[in-house]
Amino acid sequence: MSLELRHLRYFLELAQTEHLTQAAQNLFITQSTLSHGLRQLEEEVGAVLFERVGRGLRLSDAGRSLRGYAARALQEVEAGRMALAEIAGLNAGTLRVGTLASFGRTFIPPAVSAFSRRYPKVQVAVRELRGGEIEQMLLEGRLDVGISLCPAAPHELDVDPLFDEALVLVVHADHPLSKRRALPLKALAGVPLAMQPALFVTRRIVDEAFRSVRVSPVIRVEMDSIESLVKVCRDAATATLIPERAAHPTDDLRVIRLHSPTPRRSAGVLWRRGGARNVAALEFVRLLAVGPTRRRARSPR
Repeated sequence: MSLELRHLRYFLELAQTEHLTQAAQNLFITQSTLSHGLRQLEEEVGAVLFERVGRGLRLSDAGRSLRGYAARALQEVEAGRMALAEIAGLNAGTLRVGTLASFGRTFIPPAVSAFSRRYPKVQVAVRELRGGEIEQMLLEGRLDVGISLCPAAPHELDVDPLFDEALVLVVHADHPLSKRRALPLKALAGVPLAMQPALFVTRRIVDEAFRSVRVSPVIRVEMDSIESLVKVCRDAATATLIPERAAHPTDDLRVIRLHSPTPRRSAGVLWRRGGARNVAALEFVRLLAVGPTRRRARSPR
């Protein structure tokens, strides 16, 4: 028996979902086909790759060792396909992009649309992930390119700077601070805030800014998505700090600039160091029209 690429795809999907039924659905195959493929792979490598935990699966030590190699092998095969596709004018292959949810709702969709119009035979798979997940999946070869916040310690990643943006305060029109166009960060002492949890880079940037002015923020609400944080701010008692690109003034919301200091975050294009940069990924990055952010004050009355 020889190892087949489909076996590696089955294995990586199971490693991601840790559930046989979900993995089979994602792969558009039957559970029996998936189970049989897994058994064939385990026979080929001579090791048990998963342990059963309740109704789910968990990678064994051997499975964890194999995962990175399997992902990189598939990435290299896909890079080879893309190299051939380049000769044929990008007429085949799959482009795998990892991005933050806030980017996936702003400047990523126009780039996807433009790319798909130009290269309709290349499939584009965009996954909205957290920063750490993007970095890990790049290192494991499960993404071709990442659009994320610049990591503090890139290690095995190369980073091409993309843009730099401020974080701004968003409040309801009836909030006590709604009439202000700009505020020093210290002015938020005692103001109830809705923020992302500390596992998000943006939250850690905000926390560090508050520490620099010796303010302990009052975190009243924690939610993952920026959209949810903005909705919470429609309760006039709560404010939030979000990236400038995601802040859109409306009739009932105000956007206020912060200074002394201004919390800022930097975004970049992330690549696996030493990995192949296929032509589709390079073309996609070229189509990213992020542009400069505009300074926003209160929305017009």
